[in-house]
Amino acid sequence: MTGIRDMHRSSPTQKPRARFSPIFQIRIGLLLLLIAAVLAPETLLGQEPPIQLDSRTKDELRMLTPKEMPEEEKTEKDLSTITLYLENDVFVGQDMEYTNGLKLTWSSPVHKDYPPKAIPHRWLYPIIKKLPFKHDAQTRNNITYSIGQNIYTPEDIDKEELIEDDRPYAGITYVSIGFHNRRLKHMDTVEMHLGIVGPESYAEECQEAVHSMFNDEDPEGWDNQLDNEAVLGVVYSHKKKIFESGIGRGLGYDGIINTGGALGNAMTFYNLGFTLRFGWNMPNDFGNFPIRPASAFNAAFDARDPRLTTDRCFGAHMFFSVNGKAVLRDIFLDGNTFSDSHDVDKEPLVADYIAGLGFIMGRAKLCMAYVVRTEQFEEQDDAQEFGSINLSYSF
Repeated sequence: MTGIRDMHRSSPTQKPRARFSPIFQIRIGLLLLLIAAVLAPETLLGQEPPIQLDSRTKDELRMLTPKEMPEEEKTEKDLSTITLYLENDVFVGQDMEYTNGLKLTWSSPVHKDYPPKAIPHRWLYPIIKKLPFKHDAQTRNNITYSIGQNIYTPEDIDKEELIEDDRPYAGITYVSIGFHNRRLKHMDTVEMHLGIVGPESYAEECQEAVHSMFNDEDPEGWDNQLDNEAVLGVVYSHKKKIFESGIGRGLGYDGIINTGGALGNAMTFYNLGFTLRFGWNMPNDFGNFPIRPASAFNAAFDARDPRLTTDRCFGAHMFFSVNGKAVLRDIFLDGNTFSDSHDVDKEPLVADYIAGLGFIMGRAKLCMAYVVRTEQFEEQDDAQEFGSINLSYSF
């Protein structure tokens, strides 16, 4: 079989892959844009650099009464947040199905309004501001940039031939922009994502590189992966704290309902879930979720959050979550939208059961979770398990 495979790959009728394809160049450009947002957010967002005050001016400001204090001196700390998400089934001793997820997100500071000159977010402000979100003195807004990749394989990765009763080999590389609107115990999110499924996602190369690094066997069936297809989607998510007590100040707990849906050629679904958290000096955010559109942005909201204080610099909590999803379309199971490809019969209802630990250390937040995902297609023998690590830092 190896000889046949080599002949297939070296066939003169097969057009070699371009070394630097246009899609690859666009993806590199978007990655550089994200890096610029992280390293120099004031440039990307059109913000002026912080004003440097001399010692005399600082002394004069300290003598002002609260009513005389300039408004910018009374706001909460103006922090951006960078978050790295890593999910892999190797954490539970497996290598199949949803086998790896990687996502990097930058979140802008939380303000009364969206950054006025953010690119490309500002082009969509006229639409976003017409949505029925509440806008009053208690409302806070921020934006996010994300880039990520997900990889999917069948259960038996040693077979070179197509496995008709198992899910297709597939990968997606994507970028997304998010708009977050928070008011006390509510948060609304709209996220738009653009990506590529198929060989141009470079999922095969990434998985083989990781397997080579750890001397694991290479998956043999990537020749059967889904075809190249550009994917576009929009996601809405609403999160609400239905109860809370002691957030950020000693022992505390909260309960969070999340609901929403997605529309696009990659994923179309409706979801509903509940999260329970309890612990010491808990963060004042809306919890952590597996990698998915509009999952979370992890930014601190107000002075109750330990990341915005110096006297409560450590916190720890446990969380338990159940999330159900009604799936109308899943390209990773249904196959390509505009061309014939391998597909399986998906399950219309899928659930995630999550248990994990979260820690606050200064301005850093670390969450580790164990996830059980019910069967996603009819031929799947068992539920899938994988581990999730989420590390964020506010600066």
